[in-house]
Amino acid sequence: MDRRLFLKGIPLWSTALNLPRAPLLAETFGKPTPEAIPPGRNLLPPSVPPEVVLWGWAEKPEFEPEGYRQFIDLIAEHTNYGMIATTLRAPRHEITDPETHSQIKRAAEYAHRRSLKIAMDLDVRLARSDFRRRFPDQQQWMLRIRAFPFAPSGPTQASIASQVLSDHMTWPEAQYDRLSGRLLGVYRSAPNQPGMAPESIKNRCRVLEECPERVTVAAPDEARAAGCELVVAAVFEYRTPDVFSHQLLDFQREICQQYRDTGLDGGIGADEWGFPPVFNHGGKDGDFWYSAAFAEQYRKAGGGDFVLDGILMALGWGGTYEQRLVAINRYMQLILARNTELEQGFYRHAKEAFGPESFTATHATWGVMPWGDAFKNGYDWWGATRDYGQTDEHWPIPVRTALAKKMGGSIWYNQFYAPAPEPYARELWQDARAGGRVNLHPLWPSSLGRKAYKAYREIFSSPFMRAESRVRLLNLIQPAALDCPVAIVFGHAASLNWEGPHFGDLGEGFATELWEVHGVRADIIPSSEIASGALKLGGDGRLTYGVQRYRAMVFLNPDFEGPEIFDFLRLVAQSPTQVYVQDETRRAPDGSIHSKQEVIPGAGLNPTPAVVAEFLQSWSSPRHPSPPDLVRLIDGTRLLLRGEKDPAGDRIDEAFFVDCRGGMAQVSAGATGVFGIRLDPSGDLQALAASELRYLRIELIEPFGEPTPKLNLEIRQPVDLALWQDAHAKWHGVIQGEGEIPQEFLSWTKDWTRLDLTPAITTQ
Repeated sequence: MDRRLFLKGIPLWSTALNLPRAPLLAETFGKPTPEAIPPGRNLLPPSVPPEVVLWGWAEKPEFEPEGYRQFIDLIAEHTNYGMIATTLRAPRHEITDPETHSQIKRAAEYAHRRSLKIAMDLDVRLARSDFRRRFPDQQQWMLRIRAFPFAPSGPTQASIASQVLSDHMTWPEAQYDRLSGRLLGVYRSAPNQPGMAPESIKNRCRVLEECPERVTVAAPDEARAAGCELVVAAVFEYRTPDVFSHQLLDFQREICQQYRDTGLDGGIGADEWGFPPVFNHGGKDGDFWYSAAFAEQYRKAGGGDFVLDGILMALGWGGTYEQRLVAINRYMQLILARNTELEQGFYRHAKEAFGPESFTATHATWGVMPWGDAFKNGYDWWGATRDYGQTDEHWPIPVRTALAKKMGGSIWYNQFYAPAPEPYARELWQDARAGGRVNLHPLWPSSLGRKAYKAYREIFSSPFMRAESRVRLLNLIQPAALDCPVAIVFGHAASLNWEGPHFGDLGEGFATELWEVHGVRADIIPSSEIASGALKLGGDGRLTYGVQRYRAMVFLNPDFEGPEIFDFLRLVAQSPTQVYVQDETRRAPDGSIHSKQEVIPGAGLNPTPAVVAEFLQSWSSPRHPSPPDLVRLIDGTRLLLRGEKDPAGDRIDEAFFVDCRGGMAQVSAGATGVFGIRLDPSGDLQALAASELRYLRIELIEPFGEPTPKLNLEIRQPVDLALWQDAHAKWHGVIQGEGEIPQEFLSWTKDWTRLDLTPAITTQ
């Protein structure tokens, strides 16, 4: 479904879904036959964002005969999840193997019978052996450059060991196998003259060892020179596709096409794409991703010999400081551009194979900041197209909200795991207040095989599940993301240059202070989104990112930005959006310090979060007090979400004001955990979602007039419900659980659908 329809007010789901209530799924527990399995009446309709749970396939039980049934039955019978994001953690079963394909197809068919959808991880890294078999010369290499002192006398022996690489794509049984190692170059530095290129002495040296684990070389005694060091460059080959392989996109497309017949109507996923993870300082420590294709692209981008430029980037030898900065920018820009290209190609191939309504999971973020993510994919997250913004673990909220605007969905997802059930509820309430949802990851480290089921059962028997059932009501009425009036734009090139002063600075500190100290929501966006055209001036003249219009823009760390960026900033400064620029000494794209600062008339210089917050308050001072945790969405929906005392949801008894035409409306509500409401400009109800709703009152307050009652409901039996009006002024309702539809709401519409709550699971 085109998510833009939400923003146009198209009905969330058809009245054709008003089917009689189904028997509880517990009635068929342990007896899964095609005839006995009823469709799930506890699941959200397909036209709204799904509830997502993660499933990692191990060798056992998933690849045993019908081994997939245990997990699918667990989800179908004891949760409300409708989407299972699935990935392989079974290295002996590659995704291109016919046996793997058949088992996934059987699992998808069984999931359909249980009214569930599966989104399968079809990442090329899950077919590493197949890729190597077909393209043996297109494996990923790592170039390692190290400097050694010459021995005081006699030959100098130098050895470089390969780095062991592994991640979730190889866990728990394997690594990125090291296939080979070879010597690429041996050099002697110029004595006390770092600007001079090192002298190649490879033909005078003797190779002692070349193997996957290490490369060892001996330099003769006569190679030694006063004030010089020995520089060795070795490359190591790994069993994983070269990110710059010319065959990679076609190989990915073939995998997608191979799975077209499996019924994966949930879609597919690619998790934490990029180069294999490194845990050191990457290029700063002398480690560079390498292949013939990468070196070719580096030359086309204006670079020289990749090894010599690597020595310059790592050690500073062979060029000026400015040339070193430019080489680093070139190297990191290629990492960013290529990974963005591959992520967008994956999304394109997914839609081509599984249709425009299929779901794409999961996140491009990894989480070892700043070095790990920089060298893995260049912080490509905003260019890694998904259907919804997606992150994992503990990523900054302003990054998540920005991804929601870029990807276009009404919510975002955060894949979250913890060592105990309790943190899941805290994460759920935090995410919901920022317009997000939890993609449930099993407890770590018991995330695979039979051990996983105990972990899942503990979560499913915890207060988290009741909290989840409350929050999901918002999916029915939430057609817009969180309103964030400030765009924090960081210099993307500056954030990737490890020799510059702003490496790893994505503006998180500035944005977090705005949120936590001043209560101002902000999105974090890279400057590369200006070049992509995603961050632009909208039809109303304001700075725009997706559907978000910004009142203020803060541009941080403008090092290495070209004149086109400053031209854009001048345009924004002439718009209704206030511009602030960090005006420190800036370097041009060629690494030189600007002799003349770029002038942006009307821009504020050297902003602080307090200055930006003060501007917003003076621009639109609040006319009435509001609860500090009242949330506003872009379309005007207001949310109160509370679960600090009771993780299943806190009692809400609150009143707040909403601006209306000619005055304001006062809303008073009693609920538990979740209350959301949207009013039209006249103060009339447009949408409502609440858990255990007890009362709702709306009064219109006009200047110098008496309050005019608009709505006064007292609910005798608290109830979970959602009620909304579509673009044709037709009302739709959903009631959740065992309660009856209150008579007061039957006057709004007879079009009601019941959502069951699945039976609680025991921890036996």
